[in-house]
This record gives sequence, C-alpha cells and structure tokens, in this order.
Amino acid sequence: MRQALLTSGQRERRGGNPLNMAEVKHRCRLYFQFPTQAPATLTAQLVDAMAATDAACVLLCREESAFDEAQAGTLIDLVHARGLACLIDQDAALTERLGADGVHIEADPMVYAETRKLLGESASIGAFCGVDRHGAMRLAELGADYVAFGPNGTIDEIDQYADLISWWSEIFVVPCVAWNVDNADQAARLASLGADFIAPSIGIWRADDAAKRIAEIDSAVRQSQSAA
Repeated sequence: MRQALLTSGQRERRGGNPLNMAEVKHRCRLYFQFPTQAPATLTAQLVDAMAATDAACVLLCREESAFDEAQAGTLIDLVHARGLACLIDQDAALTERLGADGVHIEADPMVYAETRKLLGESASIGAFCGVDRHGAMRLAELGADYVAFGPNGTIDEIDQYADLISWWSEIFVVPCVAWNVDNADQAARLASLGADFIAPSIGIWRADDAAKRIAEIDSAVRQSQSAA
C-alpha cells in the first residue's frame, strides 16, 4: 500500500509520525495547484471543488512578486477546514511561518536537506522531478514524501512520462504525482497506470469552464479506479 498526504493535525492524532503508510486501499486522488493571490471568485471555486471532488492536497503557488501573507493564511485555514493538506510552493520559511503542512520543491538534494532541517520530520516535502527517474530515486532515498512527474510539452515526453509513472508505481512505495494534467482522458490513463495523485495545472482555475473540467478529471479518475 502507498502513502497518502496528511495534514499536520492528522499526523498529531497518529502520534506525530511523518506521513505514515496509508492504512486504506490505495486510490488516486486530486492534488490542486492554486494561486495564492486569487480573487474571491477563484477562492469560491476552490471551496466548491474541495467539497465536490476526491482531493487530498492544495499547493499554494506564488505567481506574482506582491504577496499577502494574511490571504495565504486564510487559504490555509480554508483548506484545513476541509480536511485537506496544504503545501506552499518553493518557500520553506513561509511554510514554517504560516503553519502549512509542507512544501513543494525542485528535485535538488541540497535544497531538500536544507528544507527538511528547517521544517523537521513531520513536514510533507515533495519534489518535482520532470521525467528524471534518477533524480526521483535520489529524492525518494533521502526521504521525500512524494515525487511529481511531468513532461515539458513534447508528445514523446508525454509517453515517457506515462511509462515513468507506470514503472515507479510498480517498484516504489513513495507516492507519485502526475503533474499539470488538464485532460480527463489523460488523467484516467495516468491514474490507471498507478499515479497516486493527479495535479491539474494552476491555469485551469482561470478557464471559463474550470469547474466543469475539474469535475470531469475527478470523474475520470474515479472511473479508472473502479474499473481497475
């Protein structure tokens, strides 16, 4: 069985252990990337999506130089109120300051070591590895709580990315996230290959049909699991 993202409160109730192995049958869930400086309309969409889908985590992403920590704190509270984990993108110090559950970093062993030292063993630290299987293996060996795989845009790399998720899920217990998946058919394919989480891109929230697309991705993932 694979790991699942837990909030800090959930970890405390389980004895403070960092991201223990899940005690339930593995299922693929959604992982939302969300802009920290979001207008109220987008925040309302996030609240609705958290209520309507099988989501596990929200990653708060800083898109602009201006940053409102109070607004980020409000988003963290909203996410925690729904029982989801809340991570911060690329900023361990902010993660610690605001009480988020962890941080998402690039696949750099030195950055990982510094981040783990700052945040401690109870924090969730995940790493984006592109299609680099050796980088993912190295981060997993160091103790990363998940690795995220994603292509840079070419067709060949998309197929390579799918093969990588299939290979990873058969060998490793560290969860993998399929990154920037905005298509329901692709989400179903990657979930069926063994992805633990499907992460739609941050840009999906600004689409006119964002709610519909997220619902379709969630439905496709659920159907792929029931058919397995």
